[in-house]
Order: sequence, then structure tokens, then C-alpha cells
Amino acid sequence: MRNKMRSGNANVRNSSRPSVGSHGELDGGDIPNVPSSELRAVHKIHLARLHHNYIEVEAAANRQRCSVIVVVKADGYGHGAIRTALFLADNMGADAFAVATLEEGIALRKAFQDTPPGMPYNPSGGNSLQAKNSNSTKDVASLFQPSTNTTNPTRSIDPSFSRRRYHRPAKVRILVLGPPAPAKNVFDDFLHFNIEVMISGPEVAKALLEWVCNTEERKRLQVERAATEAKERALQLQSNVQQTQQGTNHSSRLRKKTSDPDSPNNENSVNFNMETSQLYRPPSATLGNVTGMDLAKEVRQILNNQKMTSASTTNSSDTTILTNSSLNASPKGKTAIKTFPGIEEAAKNSRSRHKAISKATRCEPDTTDAHPKNPLSKSSLGIGRKRLRWHALVDSGMGRLGFRTDTVSSEEEGQRRDTVDIMKELLELEDNMDVPVEFFGMCTHMADASSSSYTGSQMERFKFLLKRARAAGISVPTISTDNSAALLTTEHKHFDPKELLTQDFTDSRGFVRTGGAIYGQRPAFHQIRAISTLCASVRHVAILKQGESVGYDRAYIAPSDVRIATIAIGFADGYPRELGNGVGKVAIRGSLFPVAGNVCMDMLMVDLGPAQSSDSPGASIVVGDTAILWGPESDEDGDGLVRLQDLAAQLNTTQSALTCGLNKDRVLRQYE
Repeated sequence: MRNKMRSGNANVRNSSRPSVGSHGELDGGDIPNVPSSELRAVHKIHLARLHHNYIEVEAAANRQRCSVIVVVKADGYGHGAIRTALFLADNMGADAFAVATLEEGIALRKAFQDTPPGMPYNPSGGNSLQAKNSNSTKDVASLFQPSTNTTNPTRSIDPSFSRRRYHRPAKVRILVLGPPAPAKNVFDDFLHFNIEVMISGPEVAKALLEWVCNTEERKRLQVERAATEAKERALQLQSNVQQTQQGTNHSSRLRKKTSDPDSPNNENSVNFNMETSQLYRPPSATLGNVTGMDLAKEVRQILNNQKMTSASTTNSSDTTILTNSSLNASPKGKTAIKTFPGIEEAAKNSRSRHKAISKATRCEPDTTDAHPKNPLSKSSLGIGRKRLRWHALVDSGMGRLGFRTDTVSSEEEGQRRDTVDIMKELLELEDNMDVPVEFFGMCTHMADASSSSYTGSQMERFKFLLKRARAAGISVPTISTDNSAALLTTEHKHFDPKELLTQDFTDSRGFVRTGGAIYGQRPAFHQIRAISTLCASVRHVAILKQGESVGYDRAYIAPSDVRIATIAIGFADGYPRELGNGVGKVAIRGSLFPVAGNVCMDMLMVDLGPAQSSDSPGASIVVGDTAILWGPESDEDGDGLVRLQDLAAQLNTTQSALTCGLNKDRVLRQYE
């Protein structure tokens, strides 16, 4: 990899330059046939290391009977949310992802819908260089051959990975960790795109309650949205058929030498018309116009027909798919883990149990199973329809968002409501009004995972509220508590699966939300590997005479004749300006060189050493070389000569602050 950026084909014209997608990623995730003069700054993401880290995190989660929610907020901590999520889902079977905003969740949901398993993500809609040249596509399995590094066996890659291809689950969960925006119809978007919402306090709970009770407005928006999508699908189908017809007619004219291709007696035209008449039926006049009551009636009838058709299909099939996927992904030779019957089944049991308790309290007969064999009964119809899943975020000590864990004191009566009472109110609406919402779990966030005492106190507060909720008849389908550091700190004994996950009827399913460890940004844990490499090209090499200066403010004055290299990256690209004047180091050809002078907006300079020395490491540096700003140069390179964790420590910041700070429009991404 040392000189990959120099190995481009100099005869390739500028038109071959890969296009940059909306997320700053190279379409296709590769840089084929690009001359070095066109490369500037590149952020490399090592997929083999991403795979390794996920395996480590998953193993730690399994030890406490939990599954993994991969946090891909902030564009995957600067590594590309969509590309990393697709990779982990397709190759590792990851089925749950967390983002910070609804917009991030919608973009991720659309990417999963538009990208078939095993296919590269194409944000440009089919105009990428990889779509035009299939030879540039790398075999994903070839990236994960067993490592030859025998000095550190814990850093080897699982050799069975090449046989575990395309394991995307049938259903992929997406959870928004941040509070929803105070927009009027924000919950409609959560429901429509099947994205789980975090209810982060009484204010958000009140907004959800108002949305639930506004039945007419909610149904009207659902019908209008369904109508709009039906129209878009019809128009897209019509466009596809027209393109097919043009291609077929063109082929017919090439094959037919004597007959008139437009003649109605032409055999090819007759066959095409018969095929297209079966493939395509023009949309009705109603679908061509998205306004009016006729449209609403038609779409409502379509939705009812779809509901009747799918009523006989329950979530048991989905449960089987998820169970089989989990069993297949388990490494051989390991102790079998008790398989969770399915999140949907747990949520359904929670609703049924709470509904039965509610009816018993009101002394009403329980009619839940009045018609258990009728596939079109109201209860079975409710199972298959779309529901807005919501989680209760608990503030156990983080102090920024969430419900309080303590009970309401006598002094606070009338000023705030008890958390359990708020949860019960939402659940009663779900049970009694049969509204499209579904309580899906409780979660909290660790504030200081390095402190076992404070983490333990947070867990005690969380368990106190959890026990009160269960005592009030609230069954909790899922629980998530740990972050990366809390999960990997093995001496912590704060998570007791028996105490947290065990409840009457169906046990809760445990989850850990982890992002930093998966991206290699938890240096305290040696099993985690760095996956990020920032590099840029050397664009200029010159001799600086003694007393001459370089850069703004003349911050660097040459103490003697020195060789200076100019690197094509600056603070506008995301390289911190604070690393100038010798604070930062750059690796070129296996040697370290200090940053000379202030970091410029688009460039920085490094001191290569004395100009007179011909045998110094800097004497061999030439234009076109690759400069490593941070990260490993190869898979056997550890964390690299310039470690991201060291730069973060120098700046008194976090590694994620540096990777998130990279400019996605100026720094291209490459997945290796």
C-alpha cells in the first residue's frame, strides 16, 4: 500500500476520475485507473479490521446474553454509515443499527431497500464508474484471507469469513437515539419508514400521545402518502417499459433486414406487444392524479385488500428466519446460546399480556382469543400491520435526556408525573384504542464506563425503575444499557442477565449499543484494531535555505538548509490546525517527519531533514509519494507509525472527533 497512490495509469484521461457520492464516498469503493496527479486526500477504511472488531464486540455481548446494535450515527463516526452498515449486514448478519437523527435513519432505510444483498452501494443511482466497469469490483471475500501475522495471533482474521457471504437478515432494525424534532408530523415519518423512536422524556411522550389521539389526521396522511408512492411506482414502471420497448425495437430493426419494423405484421412487434401487455398495465386515471376523494377511496381499498391478503401470514416466519440466521452465524465449536424466539413475538406477547391485565382490572371479559382459528380476526390483522415502535430512554446518571428513575415525592406532586404512570398511559392507548404504536423497550446510557462504582450506581437506578415497571404489569420486550467501554471492561459486573432480562412469560432481550469499538476507537482494549487511515499525496519538494520561512505568519524559520515537502491536505479537509509547528507527525516511506509551520487551509508542509544529507530518510521523498497522516499503512502494520489515539491525546479530544471532522466533500473514501 506504501506507493499505491503513485501507481495510477498516467495515460488515463480526466474523464475516468471516479465520481463522489452524496456521502463523500467513492462510488464502488475503489480507485481503479486513476493517475496519482488526480489523487489528493483519501480516507481508507480497512474492512478486514472492521470485521475483526465486530466479531470481538459480538463475542463480548454474547457472554452476557446480549446482541449488538451497531451505532452508525454521524455518518458512521466519519467512516461512512451506509457503506459500513451494508457491509456488516451482508457479511456479518448485523440486524440492528442506531443513528442520531431521523434523516440519518431514512437515508439508511432507503439504502437497504435500494441495494440488494452483496451488491455495492451506489449513491449516484447507477452512474458510478463501477457500474460501467464491472471488472473494477473486488470480491468481498478476497479481502478476508487468514492473516500471516504469527507474532500476535489475536489480530488474525477469521478464516471462515470467506465462506460467510451475504447474510443480510430478513428484517433490519433502525433506531434513532436522539429525541424527535418538534415537527407536526414527525411520527408519521417514523412509522412510514419503520424506524424506531426514542421517547426521551415527558415532553416527547406528550407529543406521541397527541399524535396517537389525532386519528383522522394520521390516517389521512397515510392515505395520501400511499397514493403518492403508488403513483411514483406506476410512473417508474411505465418509464421502464418504454425503455424496454425502445431497446427491443432497436434490436428488431437490426435483426430484420427486409421487412418493415413498424409494420403491424412484423412477428417481433407482435411478440413484444404480447409480452408488454402482460408485464405492464397503464395506471388508472386516479393514480395519475394524487388529489381528490376518489383517490383516497381507491388507495384505502388497495390497503385493505393488501391487509386481507397478508392476514394469514404471521410473524412466526420472520422469527424462523432470524433464528436460523443467528444459528448459522454462530462459530463452530462454541457453546450454543439460547436462541431468542424473536423480537416481534416478544412484543406481541407483551401487548397481549398487558391487554389481558387491563381488561381484568376493568372487570371486562377477555376476548383476545375469542376466534383463535379465524385468520381474518381483528387480533391477527393487527399483528401484520405497521406499528411505530417506541423505547423509553431512562436517565440513570448521564444527565442529558431521559425519564427519571425515582418516584414522585410528596413535594413534587402536581409538578411532575411518575415515569411508570406515563408508560402505562401510552400502553393503555395501545391496548384499548388499537392504535399503531408498540412499546419496544427500555434503555439507558453509561456516563463513565471507566468507573465501575458509578456505572454500578447507574445500573441500580435503572433496575429500580425496571422492577417498578414490571410490577405494574408492563412487560419489557428489549433492554439496552452498555456502550463500547462498559461492554469491554471485563472487570465490571454491573450487567446481570438473570436479573435484568428475566421476567414473567417472555424474557426481555438484551442489547448493547456500540460504535467506537467497532470503528477501532477504544485503545484501552488491545483486542480492538484501528480501521481508519488518512493519507494524502506529496505535491511539492523543495530546498529551504537557512533563515527562509515557510507558511503563514512565518511560523517556521529554517535553522539550516532543509528539504521541505508540501502535502495536499489542510484544516479545511479536517486535519487539525493545532497539529502544526512540530506538534503533528507525518509518516512517509516508513519514516516520521514533523509538520513545519502552520497548517494551511488546503496544504501542510513537513520538514524532511537536512538538504545536504543524501542518506537521510527524507532524501528519498519525491512528488507522488503517499503521506500517512494517521493510521496503519497495511493490515500487518498495527495501529500505524502515527496512531490516531496519540493525536487525540495530544489535542485532548476523542478519536471520533477527528474522524467525524473530516470533510466528506474533499476527502475521498476508499474501502479496502
